[in-house]
Amino acid sequence: MASVPSPLVASSLSRLLETFQAVKLIEEWQTSFGIDISNELDGIDEIMLYRCEASKLEFFMPASAAGSDQLYQKLQRFEWFYMEEKWEFEEAIKDIAFCKKILEVGCGPGFFVEKVIRELKGSLVKGIELTKSTQNNALKRNLPVERVDLSELVERGEVFDAVCSFQVVEHVNQPRDLLQAMVQVLAPGGRLIVCVPNRDSFLRYQYNLLDMPPHHMTRWNITTLRFLEKVFPVRVKRISFEPLARYHINGYVTAYGQCMRSKLPLGRYFLSESRLQKLADVLEKSGLYRFLRGQSLYGLFEKL
Repeated sequence: MASVPSPLVASSLSRLLETFQAVKLIEEWQTSFGIDISNELDGIDEIMLYRCEASKLEFFMPASAAGSDQLYQKLQRFEWFYMEEKWEFEEAIKDIAFCKKILEVGCGPGFFVEKVIRELKGSLVKGIELTKSTQNNALKRNLPVERVDLSELVERGEVFDAVCSFQVVEHVNQPRDLLQAMVQVLAPGGRLIVCVPNRDSFLRYQYNLLDMPPHHMTRWNITTLRFLEKVFPVRVKRISFEPLARYHINGYVTAYGQCMRSKLPLGRYFLSESRLQKLADVLEKSGLYRFLRGQSLYGLFEKL
């Protein structure tokens, strides 16, 4: 066991799982995305991956490896980085339909804020976003998005009936502080929605640069989400698995195919690249991919 404290449960023991060389990550980011992350990892030689034994949260150290605003500005040029329609948006709209005052934390260009305005006519909604260029994109569309830290809303005494966070918590190096602030601005009986990548999905069989620093600083699974009941005054109302998205079919098939090729004696023959591609095509054309588990976990909580 290591003595590194968990960013979710400081008193918990943590176990070192793996060590990564910063120089290799810098090279891979340059090759894969054309982005130089050397400034993001300045002064860091190694990045360690730990697991909190109490909550099963996986987290990276040092904490200073978390990405800056500049990194996210560079990532915005990719169409897949911010998507206008997401499965979790549809889930959330149903879960907060009766809420009158709604906050989205880390709202990006404001696609969900815009959806709430369009579909929940009786609700007031606000988004907060720290990346200036992203907030500017929202303001150009006249969306109520502030560039303000959540802690400032706590200091103002603002209170909401629902607080939503989609694919945000995994990016910060101190998730407990962020979640605590979300709970603080939530009214008693209010709804907290947290959506994160599911580490126990096909992601566990991929070497995915976007699931590592400086992009992601923590990795979540259903055990970790449920553990939030032990840390904050909330209770789980529902945890849902995202159905496999069409744009993740190839990644899903490749991930599980690579895993089975390494475990089965004749896996390399029966699970060749061409056979895997055929399987992906069948899943897409038949629509069967919708019955498979996708990338994300959706947690709906109620404040006590």
